[in-house]
Amino acid sequence: MKTKHCLIVLTIVTLFISCKSSTEVKTESDTTAVSQVDETEVTETASVKKYGIKSGIVTFEISMMDTKQKMVLYFDDFGAKEAEEKYEGENIEEISLCDGKNMYTIHPADKVAYTSGACYRGIAYRFAWDEISEEDQNTKAKKLSNVTVAGKDCESFSYDMGNTFTIYAGWKYICLYQKTKSQYGDVVRQATKIEENATIPADKFQVPSGYEIKKAGF
Repeated sequence: MKTKHCLIVLTIVTLFISCKSSTEVKTESDTTAVSQVDETEVTETASVKKYGIKSGIVTFEISMMDTKQKMVLYFDDFGAKEAEEKYEGENIEEISLCDGKNMYTIHPADKVAYTSGACYRGIAYRFAWDEISEEDQNTKAKKLSNVTVAGKDCESFSYDMGNTFTIYAGWKYICLYQKTKSQYGDVVRQATKIEENATIPADKFQVPSGYEIKKAGF
């Protein structure tokens, strides 16, 4: 229960920060602008690229309350399609999926997939300093020195929300490190392995056959 509680806390913190920065962003052009919000915006337009490489598999370790959890992110078409697998021990407990159009939360143990509508912003957080609002740059958000994560030279910045303080580090717009300090303790999500331009089976971004699809309730 502690593990699930901390994951919920980390998700809420990330969503709040992302939503704040999406309101005032710098755009590269009318066709390639990608706002930083709780789900990183992608469309079927080939010119829109969430990440700087076409495909990849990133293995993460999440540390909290003296526990560790494995998470694996798969993406293709520069992030237009994403699947994030959360593990409980050696078993996949939950999958967050964007098939390029719609979002799903999949529970393999129950063979159920909950759909929550269009995946305007994908699954994982897009790391991009220039999408932080000008108001927050160098006030709540501050650039930090580069760090090495999973062998990659990553840019880094912090974001102070008062009740939480988060450090992000990323490479090719992929967030490879996130440490959040709050009243609940520290939660760290860190990449341990990156497979660049990996060949990923198409079914990785599809709801498995035989699963019941339900609409998520809020």
